[in-house]
Amino acid sequence: MFPTFYQTTLLTHLNEKQYLTFQLLLLLLQAHRQVKLSVLASVFPQPIQYQSRKRNLQRFLALPKLTLKVLWFPLLKYWIRQVETGRGLNRDQRRRLRTLKHHKHGYWILAMDRTEWKGRNIFMVSVVWGTHALPVYWERLGRAGTSDLKTQRRLLKAALSLFKSYPVLLLGDREFHSPKLAEWLDQRGVSFALRQKKDFHFKTDTDTDYQVLKNVGFKPGQSRFYEGVLCNKGDGMGPFNLAVYWKRSYRQKGPKEPWYILTNLPTLKQALAVYRCRWGIEQLFKDFKTGGYNLEDTKVNDTRFLALVLLIALAYSLATLHGQWMQEAKLAQYAGRLQEHQDKAPRHSDFSFSLYGQRWLYAMDLWADWALKLVALKPHKHRYFQRGFHALSLIQQAL
Repeated sequence: MFPTFYQTTLLTHLNEKQYLTFQLLLLLLQAHRQVKLSVLASVFPQPIQYQSRKRNLQRFLALPKLTLKVLWFPLLKYWIRQVETGRGLNRDQRRRLRTLKHHKHGYWILAMDRTEWKGRNIFMVSVVWGTHALPVYWERLGRAGTSDLKTQRRLLKAALSLFKSYPVLLLGDREFHSPKLAEWLDQRGVSFALRQKKDFHFKTDTDTDYQVLKNVGFKPGQSRFYEGVLCNKGDGMGPFNLAVYWKRSYRQKGPKEPWYILTNLPTLKQALAVYRCRWGIEQLFKDFKTGGYNLEDTKVNDTRFLALVLLIALAYSLATLHGQWMQEAKLAQYAGRLQEHQDKAPRHSDFSFSLYGQRWLYAMDLWADWALKLVALKPHKHRYFQRGFHALSLIQQAL
């Protein structure tokens, strides 16, 4: 199931029994899209009683080896190097990977955000990948509510260390509005686009005093780009650039306020284009929750919860990359509904195509006898069935 390097890394830290358990759990996550321990125990393929299966999984998820630094970081660093060098990829794949990774701006685009899952406050950094994002680093915060500047710096250091050899652009919503964070990033050579609150104070070269964004009087349909502004009245931090954009209303519908984006990018167009990429982390959260693995349903303790997040991150990343390969190999049409001409966005993500393809593969294998009998009753469709069997074999080889 795993690529060769994944197998090598996992077997370095896990014994054979733990490695097989790890593989089986990932297969169950992909097949059932559920991380609730009672559900996983009910379907775990071991010929023992249910309570014994559940205890086995509880012990496995409490292993001290199931951490980011031991298992996730080596895999992530390897994947980053593969994308940068294009090893093992053909020319078309390298071109598409560069397009997704750099998003036509020349950076690894990272998005940070915070979310709560049944009382657990999680800080997450992800890398934008197409219209979605892939997890990079996450940590459970010790308190509820928003994170402070000290915590943000500490957590970002761990994530940025993985990309220290490459240009990085960081995106953040209004929770991460601090100009002190912007200055900290700028000093480390990190590009950023951080959304600000409407009470943000700034001063341009021509101003004699600081202005407040909410008092400037922007209206829907307007945009503006301030260069070389100072911010944080009293501290005079900067100079940075400030992009303002208020989407035009249509049929009396539209956003209630504009985007205020503090950035060190040189143009309004680039600042807006990269900030739109931040939506990828919202899609990631959705796939972790109700749109994918239903993480909110689990009721395990914190240690097992973080181990499950690690399993989900690995399963999600593998599924997304496999779905991308299916798109390139023109096999996605066998797995799900493609984008139609009147659609503004794809019907399914790469992640969804991969899971649908695996479900189709499992069903064809599980009920092979009945499926083949049905095929035999439709001789006039023989040519199409042959194409489908070929697609099945390709999907199976890629897993």
